[in-house]
Amino acid sequence: MAFKSNADLARRVYRALKTPSDDNPRTDPILAFHFKGKADYIMMRCNKTPEMSIKGKDQTAGEVKFFAYSDFSDFREDDVLFRLRDEVRLIELYRNGAIEARTFDTWSEFVKWLDGLDENGVQISLKLPHLVYAAVRGQQPSMQNFIVEAIKSALRTDKS
Repeated sequence: MAFKSNADLARRVYRALKTPSDDNPRTDPILAFHFKGKADYIMMRCNKTPEMSIKGKDQTAGEVKFFAYSDFSDFREDDVLFRLRDEVRLIELYRNGAIEARTFDTWSEFVKWLDGLDENGVQISLKLPHLVYAAVRGQQPSMQNFIVEAIKSALRTDKS
């Protein structure tokens, strides 16, 4: 897939890495883009509408810079990633919730990883518990207990 905007990147990462039951924005995937010759770096929170911010080299957590006062003041927020993609020196996917940390040394390595993500979302092995829980929640007798006991029994049977 050809990624043409911040929203394209964010949507792919968000849909592939967020579990369906996770509606907490604090566990949204976060990418950091570091560029050659720039002390500041760009952070993108991947959700339905990507949130871009600039971090300075020595800024503490929670602090951000305005684009106008950053190393990226000559660029627009909506196209800076694509205009500087050949100058990437590091892209980081931060560990967050169930998301494992990853790093990419080039834009092409990052895009190759994006292309390999399941556009339909988190793998079924992660979706399944949520789907089962949603299907049986509130049913009598407690279907959750029945399912848990059936899984435990199946696991014990496999070991013998």
